[in-house]
Amino acid sequence: MSKCNCTTNNDSKYFSTQSFGNFNINVTDSQSLLNPGVFAPIGEPRLLTMMAPVVFDESGLNLCRVVSIDHLVDICQNNTTGRTTDVLFDGLSRADLQNATTLQLQVVDIDFNFVCPSHYRYSEIKPGKNAPNISRVVLRDIDVTFAIKIIDANYKVCKEGMLTLRYLPSETCPGYDKDTNPSNVAFDLYTPYGISFAAENPVGCNKLVPTINYIGYIAGDMCQGVAMEEATTMYKDFEPNNGVAQGISAQALARVIAADDEYLAIGITLYFKVIYFVQYKFQHEGLCVPPKFALSALGGESSCLAFVQGDLLEQSILPLSVCVEPKTIK
Repeated sequence: MSKCNCTTNNDSKYFSTQSFGNFNINVTDSQSLLNPGVFAPIGEPRLLTMMAPVVFDESGLNLCRVVSIDHLVDICQNNTTGRTTDVLFDGLSRADLQNATTLQLQVVDIDFNFVCPSHYRYSEIKPGKNAPNISRVVLRDIDVTFAIKIIDANYKVCKEGMLTLRYLPSETCPGYDKDTNPSNVAFDLYTPYGISFAAENPVGCNKLVPTINYIGYIAGDMCQGVAMEEATTMYKDFEPNNGVAQGISAQALARVIAADDEYLAIGITLYFKVIYFVQYKFQHEGLCVPPKFALSALGGESSCLAFVQGDLLEQSILPLSVCVEPKTIK
């Protein structure tokens, strides 16, 4: 027996919900209305409650970088440089860029250089002067990774690969231009609910640093049960980035502005958005079900075959009405 004479683990404080069984719906099944915890109601609500990523502020800017193709390094062929930017990888070569008729670009990742900077030039987010709801963002040495499709004169994709370039470099680095690719940019954003943070050196003296979430195209799939080679300094460790997060986020588009056998001019548009998740109540125009892919004729009869040939499943169970009137807005 414990010293506090507690003999059970059933001493939890139970909080009941006022909305359980409260439906803003059209339901004729009285049994569903009596016990929704057992019999889920089916139908369409008059109003829906949605937790939405709301954009509180946004703005954008354009940058353009001129790249010497000969100065790009294929890190899959040259593993002694230690470089993590201005590099080619994943099968892309300098000859591919020189011989391409058209290049199609997708910005899959941006390292905004907030976390664990390798030198004194790093990006910062600080409160605005005498403006606690404003954040001053200063960007330096950002590394942009592109997925590139090499397209020939017949519009055939003949090669694919990856390219990482540094934008906003120091004045002595390749690609610097005081007008189109300066050493840094600064701008203000309205951040009334705050900004997001990332862990810096989590195994040592823990520190959280302000950061920007890039909404990109890298998924979280990893090799399972495979012994990976020990990482070296020349390879960047890409992290999943294809989700929406609270705080300051960014999206990007890219285009080849000009090209010849020696140089590429690659322009990028950066969109910066201040996003917070807010719950709203809204009207709708009914449940939306995606169209089904057409099937070729199948022979035979079975319950599985009937399901495969039948309609798509629908998310038709109704949500509870959980809204109460806000007290801060009257």
